[in-house]
Amino acid sequence: MRSSRLVVSAAAALSAIVGMSAASAADLSAPVYTKAPVRVDPAYNWQGFYVGGHVGGIWGRSRVFDDGVLTESGAPTDGVVGGILAGYNWQTGPLVLGVEGDFGWSDAQGHGIIIPPPPPPPPVVPRGPNSYNLRWDSHIVGKAGFASDRWLIFATGGVAIAGFNFQEGALPPDPPPNSISKTYAGFSVGGGVEYAFTQNLLGRLQYIYDDFGGKDYVAVDGGTYHVNLTSQTLRGALAWKF
Repeated sequence: MRSSRLVVSAAAALSAIVGMSAASAADLSAPVYTKAPVRVDPAYNWQGFYVGGHVGGIWGRSRVFDDGVLTESGAPTDGVVGGILAGYNWQTGPLVLGVEGDFGWSDAQGHGIIIPPPPPPPPVVPRGPNSYNLRWDSHIVGKAGFASDRWLIFATGGVAIAGFNFQEGALPPDPPPNSISKTYAGFSVGGGVEYAFTQNLLGRLQYIYDDFGGKDYVAVDGGTYHVNLTSQTLRGALAWKF
């Protein structure tokens, strides 16, 4: 009889424990499942050194004074220009600042008008047109731009340098005088847009206006030519950023 009571008591205790375990399990909250965060690529960083090449068209204008008299208001001196460029960018937020230098070889050539002799007096022998040759140009500029991820809109300004040949005109059978080479220096302004195709490969489209100033040339008859040189350039470029 005593053993029967022990069995009943043990069964009752086991039943109570099972009931409490079930109630505790019911009180546990269901597990919450969350999606993995979506990976977002960081914005492109324009900071760093870059080097590349450029090619485009150049439209020069030669303004010529013969002994103080304007004889050429803007003789075309047009051609193709191509060369190398290098620079460095610093970036703070969307603001990009930099410095850049370039050098380009050009075949831009042009001719002035034929100057007829004025009515006598004094008698003047007519001559052929002058020749102008913009052989190369170079720039050292500052750069400021606004970046939007892989796009960069920028403006430039600084120093423009050019090599220029001037040759006084002559009429056959007289041979033309030797050409005279001089180096011009003035100012440059421009702007453009760049795109980063990859982390390293950059593409660019750019416009540049240059005013190279003026130089004096001594004519065969002892007179003086004063030649001012300006140009406009539209060029594309590819560069590699390190």
